[in-house]
Amino acid sequence: MDVISCEQCGKLFNSMGFFKLCPVCSERDEKDFSMIKEYLSEHPLAKVFDVANDLKIPIKQIKRYLRESRLEIVEKNNKFLSCEDCGKPIRTGKYCDECYRKFHRNVSAAYVGNISKKYSSRINLNTTNKDSISSPR
Repeated sequence: MDVISCEQCGKLFNSMGFFKLCPVCSERDEKDFSMIKEYLSEHPLAKVFDVANDLKIPIKQIKRYLRESRLEIVEKNNKFLSCEDCGKPIRTGKYCDECYRKFHRNVSAAYVGNISKKYSSRINLNTTNKDSISSPR
């Protein structure tokens, strides 16, 4: 368990490694997200700026939800969210499909059965070098 500083309020807290917000800010963040979900169910074609203005939620926070793939933009060719690698417009996440595949093509997960009692079932991360291994097709 690591002690880190909350990205929102700066307070130190014990993190399990995944959360970047302290418990108080995390709870507030989840309430904001719930408000956005409710708003979008009533206004399904709302623009990002409308959501931010009507709910008084910062655009930066809404963009974070989009980057975390918790929200999705309806228009395909929007100017609000772009791939972090090539800059092509995307609807959710950090990368377009093409760049995502490019980054992840050499990574695969494999289930490993009962190797030992200590590690009875786990997932191993295997990386492959495409140039050195050829597969028949």
